[in-house]
Parts: sequence; structure tokens; C-alpha cells
Amino acid sequence: IWINDLSKSYSLLLQTTVAGIAMSLDFTEIDGVLDKWNWAKGEEAAMKKKIEECKTKVEAFLVKAGVTNLLTAKYKVEKRMQQRESVSKKDLPADIWSQYAKTSEFAVLAFTALTGKRSAAGKAKAKAKAAAKVKAKAKGKGK
Repeated sequence: IWINDLSKSYSLLLQTTVAGIAMSLDFTEIDGVLDKWNWAKGEEAAMKKKIEECKTKVEAFLVKAGVTNLLTAKYKVEKRMQQRESVSKKDLPADIWSQYAKTSEFAVLAFTALTGKRSAAGKAKAKAKAAAKVKAKAKGKGK
């Protein structure tokens, strides 16, 4: 079921009946929750990038020092190698796959910003702006 809030008024109240129970859904409240989620996704992406930068620097330090463990006054780092084994369905006979395959079911929410910096339009606008800056910078160096 898709619920579209195409109105410009965010005080839209949806009146519906689900399984015989009358319900009212306020889009204003859920929009606030979705705003927070959108913000958090942006923060998460930025933090993941920072984490990877830090991990790369720490790993380089460990290699340079020739160690796999590091202990400072505030932190402890242990580097270890990990293996994971897996098998692809296409690599197995169908009867073996059906005998040993495990299936789990879980909910997945796909969330996409339609407006703002994190939306597809916002990202395209930022990319175009960055390209224009690079072009202007290159043009300035050519003088």
C-alpha cells in the first residue's frame, strides 16, 4: 500500500480503516521523524568515511611499527585476519542447496529523500556546482 502526500499542506490527516479499525494518520508527525532519519543517514555516511580514514591511518602506523597490537594510555588496537566461508547457489546442485539452505525473513525499509541536500536532485545540484568550481579554477590557472 502506498500513501502519497502530494498536498503542500502538511496538516494532512489521513482517515482510513484497517482491519475494521478506524485510524487517523498525521503526516506532520511522520514527516518530522523522516527528517530526523534523513539527517541521521547523512551523519552516518560522513562518520563512516571518517572511520575508514582513521582505520587506514592506524593500520599504516601498525605496519610501519611492525606490530599487530597497539596499547596507548587511552586505547587498545588489535589487528587480526578473519576469514569467512560462503557458497553460491549457482555453485551447488539444486538438491544440495534445497537440503541445506537456511531462509530468514525480516523487514527492510527503503528510505529516499525527495528534497533537500541528500535528495537525488540535491546531490546532482551539488555535483554540478563542484564541477563548475573546478572548471572556474582551471580557467583561472590558465591565465
